[in-house]
Amino acid sequence: MNKKENKNFKILIVDDQQKNIQVLGSLLRQENYIIGVATNGRQALDTLLKSNDYDLVLLDVNMPVMNGFEACRAIRKHENLKEIPVIFLTAMVELDSIVEGFEAGGQDYVTKPFNSKELLSRVSTHLELKDSKDQLKQVNIWLEKKVAERTQELKQANEKLLELDTAKSEFLNIISHEIRTPLQGIVGIFSILKDIQAPEEMTELLNMMEESTIRLEMFSNKALDISFFNTKGKDALSLKKSDLNKLIESVVTSSKQKAKEKNITVVLNNEMINSKFMLDEVFIDKCFSYIMDNAIKFGNKDSQVHITISSFSDKNGLITIEDEGKSLPDNYDFLNIKPFNTKTHMDGNPSLSLFLCKQIIDAHEGQIEISNKGKGVMVTVTLPVA
Repeated sequence: MNKKENKNFKILIVDDQQKNIQVLGSLLRQENYIIGVATNGRQALDTLLKSNDYDLVLLDVNMPVMNGFEACRAIRKHENLKEIPVIFLTAMVELDSIVEGFEAGGQDYVTKPFNSKELLSRVSTHLELKDSKDQLKQVNIWLEKKVAERTQELKQANEKLLELDTAKSEFLNIISHEIRTPLQGIVGIFSILKDIQAPEEMTELLNMMEESTIRLEMFSNKALDISFFNTKGKDALSLKKSDLNKLIESVVTSSKQKAKEKNITVVLNNEMINSKFMLDEVFIDKCFSYIMDNAIKFGNKDSQVHITISSFSDKNGLITIEDEGKSLPDNYDFLNIKPFNTKTHMDGNPSLSLFLCKQIIDAHEGQIEISNKGKGVMVTVTLPVA
């Protein structure tokens, strides 16, 4: 480090000999260092605590009141002085004395009588190290500030996204409710009209209108449930200990009329021993009803739908539903379904049924998979046993 690069470093000389102070002071001032002086360890500690702007300490060992080792230990007890470099000035060259100096907290030592070039070289080295550490601290402080600012920005952005997501869910809730209310009235009217004798053309028209109304009502209900899960997640569930066998059997019974219309035989194979699960019965019923509806809807006439309930392990139950019908497209990615994306359009609703099934099973900490198998599709659901 030359004279132009010392950055006006400030050095404290601590020595009880006035002659040593004069020699050191003159030598260091020639290098444009700023000099401070103390004649014993106690005075040095007081000076450092008052000014707090020294960059290095040249500390004599043998001094009255408080020697160099004691002074160094006292300096290191203060948090704001722990990093300041200390170079001992000592006539003691015994290994024990050198070790004691390092243990006291010193960084280096120069033996008396000292060589001026050696002293300046060591001073320069430790000042460079301290300057690098100080710069690194400033960089770290700057980085921490930037990270804090960025974290705050991300937090605000995330809060905004949550607000938008909540607003979207609330919007879907409102739309769904607004659609469902008049639909319920229309469905009621259709039930009355069915009992009235009407021309064949009118009956056919009423059936078409009723079918469209039911489809719209189903869409509204699914959209409302999806919105509910988006907002609540697992909190959407009302869990209680339930018999999975009975729930599946109930779904099978309910789906037999639809299956009969296509002459599809529903085969239930129950191999489960422990059928007690922590479930939200309403949503589990919806999930398997949707899966069964798809299996029947896309199953071929005069075919079969196989349902198997078994124990995958002591901790999991396994349910598979396999149809004999239309296969999934080769590029179909079940795990990345976008419920309102027309590219995943499968069943008259943009994959709402399958997306909602995944939400329901995920909330139960289970897994659901769908794949082509032979001439049909197999849906596999794994649920944790209570």
